[in-house]
Amino acid sequence: MRTLILAAFCAALIPSLANAATAAPAESGVTADARCLLTMAALSSAQDATAARSGQIGTVFFAGRIKAREPGFDFTARLKAIATTMTGDVLQNELKRCGPQVQAAMGQLDAAFQALSPAPAQTPAPAPGK
Repeated sequence: MRTLILAAFCAALIPSLANAATAAPAESGVTADARCLLTMAALSSAQDATAARSGQIGTVFFAGRIKAREPGFDFTARLKAIATTMTGDVLQNELKRCGPQVQAAMGQLDAAFQALSPAPAQTPAPAPGK
């Protein structure tokens, strides 16, 4: 299931990443994560169900990062200000920057969950002569 979600996210991002023309503005920290959150929120309203699901995963991911970095972050006020700069071209560029961050985190989670899963039980070979 986790691998399927990761694969779906990757598949949804690949066409969008190919269309991104230039690098996103150099920002860091909470502001950069807020731009990613808005980008993922826009992706979550895509007509394609896989892309929309990927956007939902990314939205939750960046909302968590923002709250971890700045617990008092005011989503309403801060996102409203940032949203005014998010045009179609900017969203494509942000997707190019933000998508790989979510992909990397999902890959790390998938690897961790795989390591936690018990190995499949092996059926012992029958004893000779039985």
